[in-house]
Amino acid sequence: MNAGFSADPHALEAGSSRLAQHAEQYQAVPRQLATLGLGESWGADGLIAPFALAVAQCVQAGVRALSVHGAVLDDTGRGLGDTAATLRDADATARGAVPGHGAAT
Repeated sequence: MNAGFSADPHALEAGSSRLAQHAEQYQAVPRQLATLGLGESWGADGLIAPFALAVAQCVQAGVRALSVHGAVLDDTGRGLGDTAATLRDADATARGAVPGHGAAT
């Protein structure tokens, strides 16, 4: 009944950990940019005001995109971790249900 599919809880947990690290990096960028004051008004008026506003809006849109991307990475990493835990529980239950294989270790 083996069709070549397998799921390795250790690999899933490692992937979960890596995604959590990437998520933190993505979510740190908006905080770093905020400390630099990027995405805020330059206080310009006159001829450069429309350009300054457009640049500020672009930076703000990019920061929002990074923040959302970081949240998605975080959710995906948690999902991998939950899947690994579910696989471990299922394996333990299956081992306990098969006569002669004893309880999970």
